[in-house]
Amino acid sequence: MLRALFISALLIVGWSYAFQSALYAACLYLWIAYFRPDAWAWTWFFHDLNLSFYAGVFLLVRTIAAGTTFHLTVRNCSLLIFLALSLLSTSIGVDPAYSYPYWELFAKAVIVSFLLTQLIQTPSDLRLILIVIALSLGFEAGKQGWAQLVLNPGAQNNNSVPFLGDNNLVAVGMAMLFPIVTALSATSKGWWKRGFQFLSIGVVYRGLSTYSRGGLLAISAVGLLQFFRSPQKFRAIAAMAIVIAVIVPVLPAEYWDRMSTMTAPMEERDGSQLGRLHFWRVAVEMANDRPLLGVGHSGFLRAYNDYDTTSGAFGESRAVHSAWFGVLAELGYTGLLLFVYIIGSSLLACRRVRNSAKRGEIPEEMAAYATGLESSLVAFIVGGSFVSFHYIEMLWHFCGL
Repeated sequence: MLRALFISALLIVGWSYAFQSALYAACLYLWIAYFRPDAWAWTWFFHDLNLSFYAGVFLLVRTIAAGTTFHLTVRNCSLLIFLALSLLSTSIGVDPAYSYPYWELFAKAVIVSFLLTQLIQTPSDLRLILIVIALSLGFEAGKQGWAQLVLNPGAQNNNSVPFLGDNNLVAVGMAMLFPIVTALSATSKGWWKRGFQFLSIGVVYRGLSTYSRGGLLAISAVGLLQFFRSPQKFRAIAAMAIVIAVIVPVLPAEYWDRMSTMTAPMEERDGSQLGRLHFWRVAVEMANDRPLLGVGHSGFLRAYNDYDTTSGAFGESRAVHSAWFGVLAELGYTGLLLFVYIIGSSLLACRRVRNSAKRGEIPEEMAAYATGLESSLVAFIVGGSFVSFHYIEMLWHFCGL
């Protein structure tokens, strides 16, 4: 009951602000999408309201009603082109009726990402959006991370997150969220700074406690990149040492035994690793059979049995377990090339912003935000190679940002 009252109060405040500007409408949508108040409140009432859908429609209408001038570039149009390509692939895929509902959800994510490229006009606008994302997703994740660290250290956390999915997707999501939280910490002062620092430890531990091997690789990649990007190497080393000193000692032998299987000889690898290798081979077969448009949006699972040559040795109707192979199978080589362009151009944009900030052409805090988003994309590149993360809203929002 208390949760329902709390969510009701937040919704009243959020909608009152959403009517004031399109940017605030975007904040409302992002809070609903990342926090998922319908799941957090534990009541059927909010779930039946379909809050995310109505907030998304209102955001689009509010943006148009505000007379927003849409500035089109190759980069932001590439998001819409990818969406159109996905729709075309779905319409001629192996099972359009199955794929289309998933495409509708993806369309909402891409359209919101495009709108973010139009609505964010100043560094303070960007900071506001990043704070909403960090607190909306990080609130429950950070709470679980700290609770686990203090009350049940070393135990595995298999809880899913409504916005992300199962524990492997949660691990990658936390690896992508961590650099955003650290960027906000670097550009904050006082209690805000200490609050984001506290949150960052909870987020990291929430990711590690999933026992996801891909998550560990993604978090490690973020740590290395953050170190090399930091202008103050000694302070970066000290921060990393604190995080390691707090987290590593509580991880049990079972955790490190699971992580060590990543380097085991082929004959000693577990079924999960061998299954992934097989699923990726199946994805290539799908792409070779349908090279231009693939099997359709989210169509890998539907088409898997027809392309599986092991007679179900790794199960039936399986997921692809890789963002890259997922795009390849479902949107063909055309979709994969466009996907690589979107990720690559996003990384180059971060680099340009960071260099402009160094030259004093734009505010200094923009360099921190660019580094945070760059690190998040690197976390996806590494962690997303082992999970089906290619349609998760978070990735597309970050590309838009």
